[in-house]
Amino acid sequence: MSVCNRASKKVLAISLIAFCCLYSTVDILAQENFYNGTEKRVAFVAGVGSYQNIDPLPNPMNDANAIADSLGRLGFDVVKLIDPTYRELRDAELDFIDMLDEADVAFFYYAGHSIQLDGVNILIPVDARLDSVDEMASKTFQLARLVNRMDRFAKTKIIVLDACRDNPFMNKLQSSAHAKGRSVSIGLAGIGTLVKDEEIKATEFDTYGTIVSYAAAPGNVAADGEGSNSPYTTALLKRLEEPGLEVGRLFRQVAADVVRKTHGAQKPEYLVKLTDEFYFLNPEPSQCDYLAIEPQNNLSIPGIEFDRINFKKAIPACEGALKNSPEHPRYAHNLARALDLSGAHEQSIPYYTIAADQGYVHAINSLGVMYVNGQGLEQDFFKGVALLKQAKKRGHVQARVNLQGTDFSVLMESSQFLELQLRLQTLGFLKGAVSGRFDEATKQAVATYQGNSKLAVNGLTLETLDHLDLVSLIPHFKLN
Repeated sequence: MSVCNRASKKVLAISLIAFCCLYSTVDILAQENFYNGTEKRVAFVAGVGSYQNIDPLPNPMNDANAIADSLGRLGFDVVKLIDPTYRELRDAELDFIDMLDEADVAFFYYAGHSIQLDGVNILIPVDARLDSVDEMASKTFQLARLVNRMDRFAKTKIIVLDACRDNPFMNKLQSSAHAKGRSVSIGLAGIGTLVKDEEIKATEFDTYGTIVSYAAAPGNVAADGEGSNSPYTTALLKRLEEPGLEVGRLFRQVAADVVRKTHGAQKPEYLVKLTDEFYFLNPEPSQCDYLAIEPQNNLSIPGIEFDRINFKKAIPACEGALKNSPEHPRYAHNLARALDLSGAHEQSIPYYTIAADQGYVHAINSLGVMYVNGQGLEQDFFKGVALLKQAKKRGHVQARVNLQGTDFSVLMESSQFLELQLRLQTLGFLKGAVSGRFDEATKQAVATYQGNSKLAVNGLTLETLDHLDLVSLIPHFKLN
């Protein structure tokens, strides 16, 4: 019995799962220019500075123009607005929503004034004249509305807000809000108002997730800057077209650049929740990638099924790649896969762990499998299930299959079935006397429980046993 992230095997006459077999094998020599990518990328960029009813901001127009130009070079179809009115913002929003259909990546960038009303982020168009909070719905742009549509239609969503400038509407609006029992404040509401865990969805074999970056921490004010661009956008432009810079690292470096430039006065905040790596400009893959990367990868190259890895070539290639980047999660996972296939399970574990600790979702799934199977480390079903659930939550398809695809009842004996029956009886799903046998009544009770709990109906899976708090029932086993 095994949950499998590798080649198909048979243990106890049960066919095992292998996610490597979910993908077609492509000749490793057919490399071409895959790293350039074929993603559908769309962007909505707006900069508002020449406000009609308040003092202007000098840089948002420059910021938006520069970001739009950069995104255009990176393959984005860009809707750009400079100093838009409320009506122009709403019209462009509808145009952008049309572009979101089947988009792989959707990017929204805004520079200008913002405000938060009752914890909701509001962007201020050029023609806004705000004397009361009652006017805001018809004169300002609600960010959450657009983000919800991006979340619905696009796979990877990126929201960048250089929109925390001090706001001259504040005095009038605070008085109006106080009189009506509402709250209004400067800066942006917390990132959690835009992105919640349940909003990250996944469809098979696609990268899904959300990235949000604020120029300054929620509730704080960002500088417009003394140069032609704001400090935040200056830092972003510096990194955006850097080849091979993974997006999580990109926003970490942007934040560090801003803190350093402003001597700690401005501290950007960001959230990166993705099921896989993402690059604005993909790196040219290394030989390590061509020899051992997952079939489900974000480098736009054909991956290698586990059982098709040439580990004699892959191991030295990936060891060489890691010499230059010892903590590189993708290289570490590639090396771990090659070592794993070679039978060096214990040697693979540190590399799976390096990648998993950095959030590399493939490695989180792989390490979970190693714990469940007891390969290279002590078998631990609880740790294995926890890791598989973590990967599944982030949209990893094979983690879901590993949790739902194997029936562990074939390993169990009377004492385990008796405990299962007692649990089902306590929960009201099994009537009558318990027998200690996995009989039809017990199987039906399990299926009913799974249906009621919206679990996969497939016997005593890891998912079901975890939901019943009965993972401890699984007997320890050894792979042949």
